[in-house]
Order: sequence, then structure tokens, then C-alpha cells
Amino acid sequence: MSTKTIGTQRPSGAEYASLQTQFSRYDRTTFSGFVYDRADPGRRYAVELLVDGEPYMSSLCDEFVTELADAGIGDGRFGFTFNVQDEVISSAAIIEARLANIGSPVGAPIRCDVAAPEAQWHRIGEIKWVGGLRFEGWLSQDVDEDIEILIAQRPVMTVKPTGWTNVARGGEFGVGRRIDFHLPEHFADGRVRGLSARTISGRSLISEPVAFVAFERGLEQTIAELGRWDSERLRGQLFDQLLPASVPFHTYRSWKERFSPTTPPAQSDALSEAAVVLIGDARVDESIESLEAQRHAAWSAVSLPARGFSQFDSSAARQFVDGDAANSAFFVFCLSGTILAEDALQRFADVFASEPGCDLVYGDVEVAAGAGAVWPLAFSAFDLERALEQGYGAYCFAVRRERAVEALRSAASLYEIFIGCVERERTYHLPGSVAALPRIDVSAATAELVAASKAYLARTGVEANVEPRKAGLLPAVRVKRAVDWNERTTIIIPTRNRAELLKRCIETVLPAAHETNARILVVDNSSSEPDALDYLEGLSADEIDVISVEGPFNFAAINNAAVDCVDTDNICFLNNDVQALDDGWLAEMLWRLSAPDVGAVGAKLLWPSSVVQHGGVVLGANFSAAHAFNDRMDGDPGYGDLLQVAHECSAVTAACLLMRKRDFVAVGGMDEIRFPISFNDIDLCLKLRQLGKRIVFTPDAKLVHLESASRGRDSAPDRKARFGREQAMLRAKWGEVLLDDPYYSPLLGLDSTPFSSLAWPPRSWKPRANLPPVPTAPPIGM
Repeated sequence: MSTKTIGTQRPSGAEYASLQTQFSRYDRTTFSGFVYDRADPGRRYAVELLVDGEPYMSSLCDEFVTELADAGIGDGRFGFTFNVQDEVISSAAIIEARLANIGSPVGAPIRCDVAAPEAQWHRIGEIKWVGGLRFEGWLSQDVDEDIEILIAQRPVMTVKPTGWTNVARGGEFGVGRRIDFHLPEHFADGRVRGLSARTISGRSLISEPVAFVAFERGLEQTIAELGRWDSERLRGQLFDQLLPASVPFHTYRSWKERFSPTTPPAQSDALSEAAVVLIGDARVDESIESLEAQRHAAWSAVSLPARGFSQFDSSAARQFVDGDAANSAFFVFCLSGTILAEDALQRFADVFASEPGCDLVYGDVEVAAGAGAVWPLAFSAFDLERALEQGYGAYCFAVRRERAVEALRSAASLYEIFIGCVERERTYHLPGSVAALPRIDVSAATAELVAASKAYLARTGVEANVEPRKAGLLPAVRVKRAVDWNERTTIIIPTRNRAELLKRCIETVLPAAHETNARILVVDNSSSEPDALDYLEGLSADEIDVISVEGPFNFAAINNAAVDCVDTDNICFLNNDVQALDDGWLAEMLWRLSAPDVGAVGAKLLWPSSVVQHGGVVLGANFSAAHAFNDRMDGDPGYGDLLQVAHECSAVTAACLLMRKRDFVAVGGMDEIRFPISFNDIDLCLKLRQLGKRIVFTPDAKLVHLESASRGRDSAPDRKARFGREQAMLRAKWGEVLLDDPYYSPLLGLDSTPFSSLAWPPRSWKPRANLPPVPTAPPIGM
């Protein structure tokens, strides 16, 4: 590792006499450095990496180098980074860098048999604009400082890194301190500005100000309020979709004051009297006080003493039904101590009046935190798996009279009524808080949820075991449905070269395959490296099947070809850069798939840094799709405890996806033309949902995923155009569902990190049923 002036290496040495270079080893496989010209700081050079004298790869020197920027050397963008494959570095003796097409050395050659010293420089962080007033980024673990944020070089706020995030350096993964902040609201004035960031000690994080523009209520509404330029509203709408605005959760009180559902004049009072059933006897007066403040004037209420958490005397409930509530059109069930929002009964009544197909409607709720803070739990449209494992909608819900009377004949707890009345297309979710919850005794509640879920599964003819699991904010149980072990599964693993990746993958998944009587099928896509070919040849002796699919890498086509060769009932798509952490992951996924209406099951995937890489897929983020919970470490419960319980989502990644072969065939497999590399798994899941199937994510199947270790990242220059085309195709085919993911609240932000902010403004307050998506498939070639 050295810095040297170049001027004697070539006859035209004077031309290069002012060059400053550095070349260093950052870690085992990552090499970095910089090149700049003191006489011409605006010039950029290309560098070539050589392994034992042979050209290996090249790069433009345009990465940000903090130390150079702090020294006032140009814009600081003179750095480069190379990542050398592990098998190459293992056999290499000398790594060196030279100016491309010039041949002059950059720094000094590095011996591979010498331990990597501490690099003289590295990026200490990054910040990017994600839309509206929100910015995200990371700070190196070894920088223990707060960040000063500047607008037009004037300090406006100080940010403290919170949590952790995954950071990719070359092909390696590490953990960085997460930066996530929103600027003050007065910057949402439509003016283009530039944001800079530096540590308290003065070290720059970015080379040049990050340009941003934000509008108070979004560009589309801003244009509409101006009363002109109607032709531009479509472009304003697209701007808001691509760069959505949001605010942090801790601003919920002010957000709630600013945005609230538009409640029409009470038209249903005379037609729909509400009956409110409070279960328990704690803080009943507070609940009654909230009822007396209701906009919906016609109501009656009863407080039923509770046994345990929410069990009640059903005969007392029926007496109320036939007495004071004899004229009620619908019943509202909640715990005593629940503080109903003043428009709660009115909004419930309006749903029943406007949606004749609705039998049950539940709303969002608020939970108290320390120091008087209030946090929103913004739910999804109906999710059966989450209802069984968490009873999430049971804390304040309304049921039509006929259905409530029927349920009260046998149900004797909140959970039994809620789970007993739900039916996918007749259950609606009402965005926006309808109540503030009292404290929940999760231990007592969990026991009742176990009983309610067992009763539901037995009533629907499903053999299953239901057991308590670690609870968080809400109670939690784990459902294990019976599996027909006569049905077999094939684990399909596409691969090309990278023998060490494939070997580790197979070694870690074999125990689960043996436990579930599954077979493994390796699909080789034009491997050429000798060690890979040798390893593939040896797999046959281990009773692992290998087939060959030649040609350019087309993930969809490779998997389609593999499924054609499979004769088992189930198929499990698995990337070759995935490693299992235990032997039970596949059995867990099979327990979920055994429900006949489940179309696909996805697993919880981690980066090697233990940051969550996949917690389900959320549609709509930046008018595309994003993995949920990339901002959480393993062990974090997730928003609303979603990383602790199985739940449904619109899609899961095919890096580890289990489904039935007959369902794969029924939807036409993966789309090789429209989605050859990216989004084919999302398209596949949406096609399954179109058939009425559920997509389930389970946190109990947990594996490590290196993500694109074998094929590279979509952000690489040679892949950006292809990725952009496939993303445009996703928007064209599934644009309507991207704008309204039923499993993601319209009150939550749609910037790059789902479940981490509130939408500004909310996208909708309308009641939602969970209905199958409808595609708009453009013709091939369009």
C-alpha cells in the first residue's frame, strides 16, 4: 500500500508527473485506491486490475474518497474498488493496478501471501434522497459520531445513526450504522435544494450536494390546487409514485391532526343503530366517555365481565342482543378501556351501508408507548395466516347483526368471534385508527388465541397443531398443519461456475432434504470453470441429479426447464448462494403449503451480516417492489411483530420459494420473455393470487442469502438497461396492484424502506377487501 508520483515510467513522463495514486487491500478480496491529477482535478482515469500479470477487470475512478474531498481536492470522486473472486485470490500471488491503456503502475503491487493491512482510506458513509423529505444512508461502524445536515451549506439539524443496515463492498457484505431522517416540513415548498452531510468532526459523507425537491401535499395535488395545467397532473402523479413523500412515525400526532378520513354527513344514524360490546370491567368509564363523544348518535353498550383476557359469558351477551340491542344493525366488539375514535361508529356504519357484501370490518388501532407517546398499528387487508397466528384485527371490529348473533351462539372470547366471523371476500379493513387500545396481557391473550385458532382449523377440517410462541406487542402462536409426507418435493438449484457457493449451499440444505424425503436437482447453466465441472460430475455419486441448460443466463427459462424434468408434487426454488441455518426450514415451509389455498411459501432470509434481506415483498415502493425489513437485524420483531409470526404478502422471493408443481403449471410458469432475470418471482406470485391463492411468508424458515453473489448486482452498468426494462414491464402489467398492495396499508410510506414511515399524504381511507389482482399485460415487444 503506497502513494507515489508517476513520471518516469513512460517516454512522455511529463504528462503524468502530477498524478497521485494509491492502491491498497481493504480485506481478503477487496482492493481499493485512487488516482487524481493535481494539475487537472476534473480529469478521470480508468484503472485495470492484474492478477499475476494477467488483466482481470477494469474500473473508472469515480468513487467518492472522503479524505480527498476533505483536503479540497476536486470533488473527491477519484476512487476505485475491485472485488476478486475468492477462488481467484486463493491461488494468486501478486495483485497490481495500472492505468488502463497507459500501463503506468498505480501504487505498489500487493502480495497475496501477506495479511491485509488496514486500508489508508475507505468510504465512511453514504446518504441518498428517497423521496419527499426523507433521506437514507449508512455510516461506517468505526465512525462513532453524529451527522450534521446542511442545506445550502447552512446547518439545519443533527442526525444520530440508529439501528443497522447491510453494506456491500465489492462482493463482500458488512454492517453499517443506519442513517434515516426527514427534513423539517418547511422545506416541502417546491424549491430545488442541495443537501450536504458531514460528521461532527468535519468529515464529508458525500462529494457534492444531493439535489431534492418536495411538495407539501405531493406534486399532483399541488398542480391541482393551482387550478391549471390539468395536462400536467399525470406527470405529477408519476412523480409522486416514483419519489413518494413520507414522515417518521414519531410525528404521528401531528400527522393525524393534519390528515383524517373524510366522513360524510351522518346519513345512516336512523337506519343503523350500533351495539357496542365491551369485554372486561377495567376503565369502562373511559370507554363510555369515548362513546358519548361519537358522531354516530344511535348506539347502545354493554360491559361483560371477563374471565382471563377476553372470555365472557355468552348467555349474558345473548341477553344484550335480545334486549337493549334488539334494534341494532351491527355490533362492535372491543376490550374495556378501549378509547374509540369519535368517528369510529360512523365509519363502521358507512362501510356496512356502502358495501353490502361486507359482514365484518376491522380498523387500525393505536398503542401507547413511554412518555405519553402514541404509535399507530396500520394493518393490511384481511390476512388469514396473521389472523390465526396473531389475531391482529380482533381488538376493535364490527360485525353485521346476523353474523354476530350466529357467532355468539358458540363463541365466548374476542378471538373466537373475530376468527369465527372472517371470510376473505366479506371481511374489510378500514384504514385509519378507530381506537386506542388498553394494555394487553399477552400471556393470557395467547392462551385464548391458541384455543380460537384450534377451533377455527378444526371447524374447517384442517388437522393442525397450534402452540404458543414468543409474544411481542401482540400475542402470538405458531400453526403447524399436518403434511402428507407421501407427497415429495424437489429442491431446484440453478448454478453457473462458483463451485464453492454451490457446495456450501448443498451441504447446508441436505439435512432438511433428508428429513422431508426431498430430492435435489442442480441446474447447470453453461459452467466452464474446471473445479465447477468436477464438482458437478461428482454430485451424481451423491444421488443428486444434475441437468444442463445451455445459453445466456435467463433465470425464468432455467427454472421452467427444471420444472419440466420434475415429477414430484412440490418444487422448492433455491438460489445457489443460499445457506441453511438449521434442518427444519423445509418442514416449516411444507406445513404452510399444506393449506390447500396457499399458492407459495417464502422464507426469512438474512445477509451474512445478520441484517434481514427478505421479510416478504411489498408492492408499490417507488412504484416498484421492495423486500420488507431490510432495516432490521435478525431477532427484531418488525413492525406490528410481522417478523415474529407467519403472514401473507403479495409476493415472496424465488431465492427460496416453495409451491406445488400443478400450480406452477396452471399459471404458465415463469415469464421468460417479460421477466427473464428480475421480477419473475413477483409476477409468478401475483399470477397465483389471481387464481385466489394465498402467498405466505414464514419467519420460522430462516436461511442466509448472499443475494446475487453468483450473477452480480442489477446496479452494475451492464445490467441497468435490462433491469429498467423489466421494471417498466412490471409497472405496465401490474401497475394497479403496485398502487394498492392489499397487504400494505395506504397510510404507510412507499419510499424504499417499507414499514418505516407514514405516507404524506395518505393514499386512501377507503375500506378494503382482499381481492385477487387483475393484470394488464402489454403485447410482447411493447
